Amino acid sequence: MLFIPVTHSRSFRIRRVICCLIVLAGYVTGAMPVWAQNPAIAQSIILNPINITATRSERSPADIPNSITQITRYPQQNFQPGATLDEFARGTPGVFFQNQFNFTQDLRIAIRGFGARSPFGVRGIQMRVDGIPQTLPDGQTQLDSIDPSLIERMDILRGPSASLYGNASGGMIDITTREAPPEKFVVMPRQVFGQYGYLKSELFMGGRNGNFGYSIFGSHLQQNGWRDQSAMQNTLFQTKLNFKTSEDSDLMLVLREFYSPLSKDPGALTSAEVRDNPRQASARNVQFNAGEEIRQEELGVRFRNRFSAGKELTATTYLLHRDFQNRQQFFDGGQVQFDRWVGGLMVQFVNDHMLFQRPNRFLAGVDYGIQNDDRQRFDNNFGVRGALNLSQIERVQSTGPFFRNEWRVADKLDVVFGGRWDWLRYEVKDQFKNDGNQSGARTVSQASGTAGLVYHVTPQQQIYAHVASVFEAPTTTELINNPAGKGGFNPNLNAQTSLSNELGWRGNAAGFQFDTAVFFIRTWNEITPFELASSPGRSFFRNAGQSRRIGVETRLATPEWKGLRGEVSYTFSDFAFEQYVVNDTNLKGNTFPGIPRHRWEGLVRYAHPFGFFGQVHVQRVGEFFVNDINTAANPAYTLGQLLLGWEKKYSGIDGSVFFGINNLFDAQYNANTRINAALGRYYEPGPPLNVFGGVRVRIVVF
Repeated sequence: MLFIPVTHSRSFRIRRVICCLIVLAGYVTGAMPVWAQNPAIAQSIILNPINITATRSERSPADIPNSITQITRYPQQNFQPGATLDEFARGTPGVFFQNQFNFTQDLRIAIRGFGARSPFGVRGIQMRVDGIPQTLPDGQTQLDSIDPSLIERMDILRGPSASLYGNASGGMIDITTREAPPEKFVVMPRQVFGQYGYLKSELFMGGRNGNFGYSIFGSHLQQNGWRDQSAMQNTLFQTKLNFKTSEDSDLMLVLREFYSPLSKDPGALTSAEVRDNPRQASARNVQFNAGEEIRQEELGVRFRNRFSAGKELTATTYLLHRDFQNRQQFFDGGQVQFDRWVGGLMVQFVNDHMLFQRPNRFLAGVDYGIQNDDRQRFDNNFGVRGALNLSQIERVQSTGPFFRNEWRVADKLDVVFGGRWDWLRYEVKDQFKNDGNQSGARTVSQASGTAGLVYHVTPQQQIYAHVASVFEAPTTTELINNPAGKGGFNPNLNAQTSLSNELGWRGNAAGFQFDTAVFFIRTWNEITPFELASSPGRSFFRNAGQSRRIGVETRLATPEWKGLRGEVSYTFSDFAFEQYVVNDTNLKGNTFPGIPRHRWEGLVRYAHPFGFFGQVHVQRVGEFFVNDINTAANPAYTLGQLLLGWEKKYSGIDGSVFFGINNLFDAQYNANTRINAALGRYYEPGPPLNVFGGVRVRIVVF
């Protein structure tokens, strides 16, 4: 029996009814869109390559002087478990994923080292879903409300993009969720089962009628987990509505709700504990019942108007509310709750015109965001909430005007340059003054720039060069985690800045797709995490003096031959500190922790005309250090995944069954590492060989 996700929130049920009424109204009153009435136009839309949107306007990847990876959904991605979004982006060079199994700490993503410091969530990387920011004004991103089964396309900009997005733009991930299908009404249920109590139920519905399209998605995920103290469950609901308001304008509305009543944290282990029993949870995590509960609602609205030839104005507004509670593995302030409200407005203008008789695109706009956290900390009496010891209001405002110009100066040469100025205002109002008034404010302002060249060697191959600056201000969580044990902000933590240089060659030759990039990044005041023995599990942050990153990223994909295709990628990362002194110890020359020096990935996929499908994915991750002083390391490991499936189409019904094996080689490895953890608790082991399977049906009702 298929499970339809439900929630106990009355407001959630009311919004769902309203969305269904809107869908019904659109169906009754709409007319067929122009592109669907004209077969020639429809064929052109289907056959033309999909442009990327990670540079804030639709462009062909061939015209962008950046390392960029575009991943579009293919049918067999429906055969994945659907747990974390790395399932969608595997094989991307320069992008390193960890922590797929601890839902309390969230998936960790590092792009060229940006984001590697994060103890939870994502840092140093901008993320947008359907053009709506998921990155908060202070630079942190939570991924729990992004379901991989909902992703239609993902554009990954590998490298700094602060001139477009401002703070925390060491990389950019731009996600487009599944659009309304072309039919009037389609329903697609999917059910996945797996070991360790894994159960995921999904239901997708959508359709088009006239100038109106809609998609509704719901999912429920639960599992006991391989390790002790790692059970979790969550429910997600999204409605996406598209209105073509005129021949030259459109309106999009996205409503998303996420609820996680249970997410336990097994914690990290020492190397001795991993050898003794990798399934065990940290004793302190069990003792203090470490975990969290979350409820989050999001609303986003985007309006686009192409008011004349080559001119487009886009306005986007959004609102987010997050109710968060957690329990950490220590007594003093070990329980945290906050009520968060986030809102913002983005306006941008794109003008395509001729400059000295050459095509030119000019883009300009401004982003504004505000974040307000009402935060409290309580003592954690072995899982029971104790006395209040911190209460404060934290507010962040960000404003960022920007521009970008893309000019075809010659038949084979594009020149791109841009800039942005960002202003961030941090304020904290202390509401718990037993230890004095810790209220205060800080302002960070920074200019960022970029310049790049694209030389079109042939219509299918390009050589590009790119120079960009990027800055990363501390998040509110990083600022308030004060090693001095007080409220307010850590006065010794400052923003980090970087200068990135890269050179790349990409294209297509005889059906083979290739992409190679080399880069050099120098960073000042690198923000690095550390822990104190008195508060194990709570991360504090400090600035390293200076670091440098040298890297190579390459990928090769074969053309399809009789249903068979393959791809391979390799990432080389030589990251080191150049100036860094901690407790009178000089760490100059030490390797940057959390990033493997070598990483290989390979994939072979086969699809038979009769509907049979098979895929093997292999990843080799080299050894890497887990602390700044380079005395502890995470061993190298090799992971594999096997997917097998069969899909059958009959009349208006498509059905598929699938089976998969994770950790195909039964490797003993750590799925996550905690950088500079106290008491040597660096490692979170991953599960051994495990299996999963499921069924999926697509029904065109009318």
